[in-house]
Amino acid sequence: MATASTYSVSLDKVIQELSLETIYMPGDPHKVLITSTDVNRPGLELNGFYDYYDPSRIIVFGNAETAFLNDRPPEYRTKVLDKIFNKKPPAVIIARKLDPVPELLQSTQKYGIPVLTTADTTSSLVAALVAYMNVELAPRITRHGVLVEVYGEGVLIVGDSGVGKSETAIELIKRGHRLIADDAVEIRRVSARSLVGQAPENIRHFIELRGIGIINARRIFG
Repeated sequence: MATASTYSVSLDKVIQELSLETIYMPGDPHKVLITSTDVNRPGLELNGFYDYYDPSRIIVFGNAETAFLNDRPPEYRTKVLDKIFNKKPPAVIIARKLDPVPELLQSTQKYGIPVLTTADTTSSLVAALVAYMNVELAPRITRHGVLVEVYGEGVLIVGDSGVGKSETAIELIKRGHRLIADDAVEIRRVSARSLVGQAPENIRHFIELRGIGIINARRIFG
């Protein structure tokens, strides 16, 4: 899948999803939009190599990056960090709640870059971040039908209007299976081999039955 996406996710959603803590936030995180599914651990950039630096990615600092900076003089740290942050990446996340070097905070404040932190290890943070971004920024289509989860597998029921798609789904739900979406099914391609289906937020958990109307399946069936 391509790194860049035609979709975006706001920084505040990332903060909520990963339970991140804020060290520095220059503005409204809802207005900070992320469009890349990739993450940057800036090892090469800290060594002065910027040829393939992509400023659309969130930057993650872990043990290695922090130890490297701690081993360099303040003038060096200011120089390399300014070159990274003057390109305006969407945010910086520091793993393991490590203490950032003073120059990192100075540079991010100089260029208005949000700084966040988490107690998670760097590997766990990167894995969770990439997994979440792959779903949020995935290419997607909307199809008419009913999506249900049957024994852990997604089943998309399709057909002409009035053939009983919703009624079939209700019978499955009554047998302990789960409704995912009715009428409009949003399907995202999160990887070359994986599709994820869900309902648009405004109709989530609702299903329409002939002769009855719209019901809240979660409220009735749990």
